[in-house]
Amino acid sequence: MSNTVFYTKTFNNTVDERINHLSQWNDKNSVIDKILTLIGKFEDNVTANPTMYAISPELLDIGHSGVRVFKHDGFKVLYKYDDVDNTIHALLLISDKQDLVKSLIEHCLIYR
Repeated sequence: MSNTVFYTKTFNNTVDERINHLSQWNDKNSVIDKILTLIGKFEDNVTANPTMYAISPELLDIGHSGVRVFKHDGFKVLYKYDDVDNTIHALLLISDKQDLVKSLIEHCLIYR
């Protein structure tokens, strides 16, 4: 059975945030192309081998052991893999330069 990728509302919100932020200094279409390429690579890699990426050490430090991190081209995609249902849930897209825990707190304050 093949793995299926699902994108959460939070993931979509953080994609929009990254596009808006990076478009201040770059052409918006090139930013969108870069993120679409990233998502394509993420899907190709995690559908083939969903456990190939490490568990997030930042989230492990605060007691959450089920989230993995795909890193590519200056970005991190956080995702969970359910091996019973063969599903991958993309949770969050942030820059390598962003503090993960701080980003999660800010997201909760903005969208809750």
